[in-house]
Amino acid sequence: MTTDMIIVLALLVFVVTALLTHIVPYGVAGMICCVTLVLTGVFTIEESFASMASGNCIMVACMIVVASALGKLSFIKKLQARVNSMKGNRQMLVIVIIFAFTILLSQFMGSTACLSIMVLLVQTLDPDSDLNPGRVFFAVAVMNCLWVSRIPIGMGVAMTGIINSLYSGMVPAEDLLSVADFLKVGIIPSIIGTVYCLLFYKFLPKTVMNEAAAPAAAAGKDEQPISALQEGIIWLVFAAVTIGFMFQDQLGSDVSNIIPAAGVLVMILFKVLPVKQVTATLASDMIFMVIGMQTMSSALTATGVDGLIGQLVLKILGGNPSGFMVITVFCLVATVMTNFMNNMGTMAVLIPIAASTAMAGGFNVQNVVLVVAASAWMMAFVLPTGSSAAIMGFGMGNHNPLKTMRFSLPLIAILVVSLIICSNIFYPIV
Repeated sequence: MTTDMIIVLALLVFVVTALLTHIVPYGVAGMICCVTLVLTGVFTIEESFASMASGNCIMVACMIVVASALGKLSFIKKLQARVNSMKGNRQMLVIVIIFAFTILLSQFMGSTACLSIMVLLVQTLDPDSDLNPGRVFFAVAVMNCLWVSRIPIGMGVAMTGIINSLYSGMVPAEDLLSVADFLKVGIIPSIIGTVYCLLFYKFLPKTVMNEAAAPAAAAGKDEQPISALQEGIIWLVFAAVTIGFMFQDQLGSDVSNIIPAAGVLVMILFKVLPVKQVTATLASDMIFMVIGMQTMSSALTATGVDGLIGQLVLKILGGNPSGFMVITVFCLVATVMTNFMNNMGTMAVLIPIAASTAMAGGFNVQNVVLVVAASAWMMAFVLPTGSSAAIMGFGMGNHNPLKTMRFSLPLIAILVVSLIICSNIFYPIV
């Protein structure tokens, strides 16, 4: 084992510990890795920070900004008024509309933004009915986990970039994901999970919504509406970004990846978004974490540590594990991990190892990577530590995790089985 391998392994242990314990912010952990690789001579400064100027990183950061602007559109308030007019004996129709709206918002914005909007809608429900606000809001949080960034529009495009950034330095280009892959691997489990939520949401306890939700609702009502011109700008930017990715092959990745950045500049010029909000998003912890993890992926490959880890995991799995066993183990490990740390952290830890293991065993890299990524997002609702959606679902809904497990644990079992089956339908393991 070389000195460079020892350094990279030590950094890997550090970053896994940091992600599990959050002893330092995730972005800080990523930057520590980048700086240490330069100081120890493993990478040059250009190699260590190359991902910071990559088209993929720029696209991901700007897509998050673009998605945040979609929450300003007036159709949200119109839909809220429409749902409120349909209460009473039409409860199933109301819950279907609420779930459909959650699925829609989950494609265009992060979980916190989505649920901040949905709490305004859910709070108006009758607390004494089956559509108790606390119960429905937790189901909405689960729906967000099932569908967040699932469709390759809006944040769905950014999700593909995030996943690729975690292992892009380890595999040939043909093993990276296209924008439709995250949809294909999770579409059947997401649909099955949605049907489960529609049929069994009453297994969730009725609760009184946390008082913290009330200020959020008031803030949403007091927010100044944007002008018709600004709404048009948001739709125009969204259309340009979508078309750019639809015709990525014809335009080239440089053009399609820079369109979100151009859209952000347009929205700043037309005062759709304040500059402070944009710069805060572009300098967010997640962006620096993505940069650091992409650099670590490159370091794992450059020093040969990825192959070493892959062989070690294969040894643990057995002398000649089946592909089915490999994806089952990674699915279960990701499911457990994502409920004790956030979904982004779970992906950052497991995806490079999953890719290394698949390559070492001659398995389909896309299958294993997608199973880890889908598990990290879809299953993160059993405990409040699982995701931002879980934090809000438990916190604003005033739920006890033990009391929600009657609903959540059977759903987890169904999702694990359906995800493994779905992954092998679209991406045979061997």
